[in-house]
Amino acid sequence: MIGYEERGVKKLPMAKSKKNKNKPKLNLTVREEQRNKLEQMASLENRSISNLIEVMADERWGRLVEQQGIAYAKTVAEAMNLKVDMDNPADREKLRRAVLDLVAGRKMPKQKGHG
Repeated sequence: MIGYEERGVKKLPMAKSKKNKNKPKLNLTVREEQRNKLEQMASLENRSISNLIEVMADERWGRLVEQQGIAYAKTVAEAMNLKVDMDNPADREKLRRAVLDLVAGRKMPKQKGHG
């Protein structure tokens, strides 16, 4: 049996697989009116429609995270019997200080002595 190289045919090295560096695509179906609005907004901001949607999603996610953080802070404040307004920076600082004091053990309730 004659090998490849003996017949004048060179073996080529195996082709390296190319890693797909593209983000996964999400197919969205929108009404024509919505598509026109998106196109107009994208052109005003010199962006592609997909980039505009990505930016809008990031902004929406940021707002949701902020809302969840405020809701969590309100729950902590209520548990600590603090009257605070989370829209007021001074009250947010008051809550942070109270939590730090509690965690640091500065305001731990006095324990009754044993014996």
